[in-house]
Amino acid sequence: MPKRMRRFKLFLRDSLGYQVLIAAILGILVGLFFGPLTDGLKPLGMVYTMLLQMAVLPYICFSLIHGLGSITPETGKKIFKSGWVFLLTLWTLIFIFIFLLIQLIPSTNPPLIEAIGTSKFESNFTKNFLSYLIPQNPFYDIANNVVPAVAIFGLIGGLALMHIEKKEPLISVLERINQTIEKVLKWLGILSPIGVFIYIAIAFGTTYVEDLYKIQVYVFAFIFTALFITFWALPTLLTCLTPIRYKEVLKAFRFVCLVPFLTGLPTAALPFLNGYLKKLSLKHETHKRFRETSQTVLPIAYSFGNIGNAMILFFIMFLAYYYRHPLSGTEKTLLSLLTFPLSIGSSSGNINSIFFLIQELGFPEGTSDFFLQLKLFTYNFQILMSIAAVLTLIILTLYSYYGLLQVKWKQLTIRLATSFLILFLVIFSLKSLIPLPDVYENLYMGLKLTDVIPRPVQATIFSKGDTGTPRVFSNDIVPETLKQILSTRVLKVGFNTNSIPFCYYNNQKELVGFDIAYAYELAANLDCKLELIPFDFNALGQDLLEGVYDIGMSSIIMSESRILQMDFSVPYYEDNSVLIVPIAKKNEYLNLKEVEARTGLKIGSGGAGLEIAKNHFPNAEIFNIAQGQVTFNEDVDAILWSKSTALIWCLSNPNFVCIDYGGQIGKTYFSYPMRQHATDFGFFLNNWLSLKEQSGFKKEMQSYWIHGVHPEKRPPRWSILQNVLHLTD
Repeated sequence: MPKRMRRFKLFLRDSLGYQVLIAAILGILVGLFFGPLTDGLKPLGMVYTMLLQMAVLPYICFSLIHGLGSITPETGKKIFKSGWVFLLTLWTLIFIFIFLLIQLIPSTNPPLIEAIGTSKFESNFTKNFLSYLIPQNPFYDIANNVVPAVAIFGLIGGLALMHIEKKEPLISVLERINQTIEKVLKWLGILSPIGVFIYIAIAFGTTYVEDLYKIQVYVFAFIFTALFITFWALPTLLTCLTPIRYKEVLKAFRFVCLVPFLTGLPTAALPFLNGYLKKLSLKHETHKRFRETSQTVLPIAYSFGNIGNAMILFFIMFLAYYYRHPLSGTEKTLLSLLTFPLSIGSSSGNINSIFFLIQELGFPEGTSDFFLQLKLFTYNFQILMSIAAVLTLIILTLYSYYGLLQVKWKQLTIRLATSFLILFLVIFSLKSLIPLPDVYENLYMGLKLTDVIPRPVQATIFSKGDTGTPRVFSNDIVPETLKQILSTRVLKVGFNTNSIPFCYYNNQKELVGFDIAYAYELAANLDCKLELIPFDFNALGQDLLEGVYDIGMSSIIMSESRILQMDFSVPYYEDNSVLIVPIAKKNEYLNLKEVEARTGLKIGSGGAGLEIAKNHFPNAEIFNIAQGQVTFNEDVDAILWSKSTALIWCLSNPNFVCIDYGGQIGKTYFSYPMRQHATDFGFFLNNWLSLKEQSGFKKEMQSYWIHGVHPEKRPPRWSILQNVLHLTD
């Protein structure tokens, strides 16, 4: 019986690669056949991921402590001398490749710039970065998957233990812990075909191929670089620095990288790394302690050799172009310097680093979701490159430590030069053949009301000068506004279309916007028909008093002068006031004190913005541009506007930029005006606005109309079961 068991284990070990390939093929077939139904496999996939996570973070920590602590300081110095040059080489290589990739990304003008003294990026980033990297609470870091901090803790603990005498009992305990975790990882390795099947089935069953179009340049460049580094650059280093042949390198990469690549789980590589190093130690059994040394090098290389994680730099630079969110010189410098420490640990921990950077760099809402969309196409290739680099670093360090290197300088130089040349040509070919799309081109003009209000109430849109359906009341007594609305079952809303994204006509000549969506929602909740009546800002107070419309809904600012003429709801949106200036002259407006002191400056604004401009720029000439009486270039030097509206205007006019002074030139409070003393209607409206915020309606409208993020209402993914056999509803 024991003999049969050994044969069975040998069969599992030798055939695992084939099992994984079979599982991948079955996963593809199941995904294409069942389509979105494969989403039901996610809980099983989560179980496998959580089991791996359960073992990996403790393994990184304890193996670093044990590996470094079990050797003498002299041996540690020798290992460091043997490996640091290769670690530096790998990271230098990936940074050169990333620098070439960044050349794919065209330069773009920023739609918004923060004025001097208003950016808090440097101080906040430094503080949050240190808490992300420094292991202040190792138990918290392990529980929350903060891989860089866990790795740093293990490194510090191992270095400290290295210098302690009479440490054998502790080393023995750590060795037993590592052996236990390695046994768990080995069991999980045997289960890897199941994990491969689940993840491949989900990917092929739920991924929308059309998502690839708008990001094709990024995806193709990423995948090509990952494959190029894995199958050319890294093998070049190994074959030119060691006696290992190219076929042997590919065989080693296949053994170690296949399962983590197919599953998208970098931690799945650990049992295979252990297995390969065991084979390698048998090959070099004449060298004493080769196996023990490899176990010391493994956790260090796994923690610090994942060069694929550095692709976060390429991703962030792509985001800066994609969202028209260019980074300042300080941000670029900090990002470049901190890419390595943020890349410490496995690729799964690297995901947390990306979320961290997205938040700290102030990218717009929906960026995290966009990353998760990109991740479907690139993440597995990042893992492939990272694990191949880890194995390369381990082999080179071990061969250097034991004097087994065979350096072929001429061959190495020629191949690396060829590598850079090939990548350079491919990148610039991609740049000319496949231009990067502009995500903001016609974005706001293509938004539709029915995307967020599926069944809008009956509405009539009147022309300028019309006052809508007249209201007639008995005894000539005009009821309070709310009673008028409820008795006639008609809600009259005044609108003005000069305020994207709050109220405007889209490409299809439909009246849309944040406030228009609110108008339809208010009419629906009051069970009324909707009448939309154009208004002039100069006549707003008089129209409300005469009952031309019940409420104004078009990004109307609650100002001191208007409060004297009409009542307002509680503010539903708050925005900074900004200046729009030609981008060629932006440097003249970055210092607010200098701008305020300038004489002869011509600033245009409209409505309540005129009051703000007069208060904050007493030395400037203020022009009313509400009716379009002047043009930007000829009559004014700058325009004062609310941030959201100005930002969207600048996105469509890239020769201009918003200067945000962080609220120092006032804030705009958008509110809905009504006639004076409309107490019941005002009380109802304030409570209604509160309910809309609590229900999530406000957040959904802001996401769609202001940030341009489309709601996820997509048809089911294509599948054989549904679209060919028609066996599902």
